[in-house]
Amino acid sequence: MTPDSGKGGSVVRVGVTLFGGQAALLPPASEGGRTVVAVEQPASVGQVLDRLNVPPEGRTYVTVNGRHVVGLGVLVGEGDEISVIVPLGGG
Repeated sequence: MTPDSGKGGSVVRVGVTLFGGQAALLPPASEGGRTVVAVEQPASVGQVLDRLNVPPEGRTYVTVNGRHVVGLGVLVGEGDEISVIVPLGGG
């Protein structure tokens, strides 16, 4: 995660891991539910997930670099890792 520096234009690579049925949203060349997305800075978690068409209802538990984030406006930087964890239900 990076603070907003106010500068734009540079492209960074961010890893994204999707679990469960959401892994089908990743590009065909993705392996193990993970892909790398190139995004122009500044970029938020929400913008990266939008690029992958992750539906809003599928964004209930999101981590960046292993830390839970509240709100999808958190900015990401080079080498950050986003994971979207699908809650399981049962009874």
